[in-house]
Amino acid sequence: MHFADGGLTMEQKIRIRIAGREYDLKSSSPEQEGQIRKSADMLNRMIDSYQSKYPQKDIVDILSFVALNQGISNLSLIQKLRDVEEESRDLQKGIEGYLDDILTVSR
Repeated sequence: MHFADGGLTMEQKIRIRIAGREYDLKSSSPEQEGQIRKSADMLNRMIDSYQSKYPQKDIVDILSFVALNQGISNLSLIQKLRDVEEESRDLQKGIEGYLDDILTVSR
């Protein structure tokens, strides 16, 4: 559980398992705990998938594949976010121009 003490959230100790190894971590909120647990589950599913596809590879190779896959996914999401931010700026400029035109015509 996460407890609040005078408005401050106290850290919660949690234990997760990745690739058969257990890790003790601290979580500062229930949301963060959920993210940590979901991330560990996702990593374990990816590890299992790569181990099925490449049974001859050792765990270091498997973890390298998982890390590379996650890095590629992160870069892709960063680029998509940049594209959305640029589109948002363009839309904002368009709206401002449209409003300026309305104000100019109404004068």
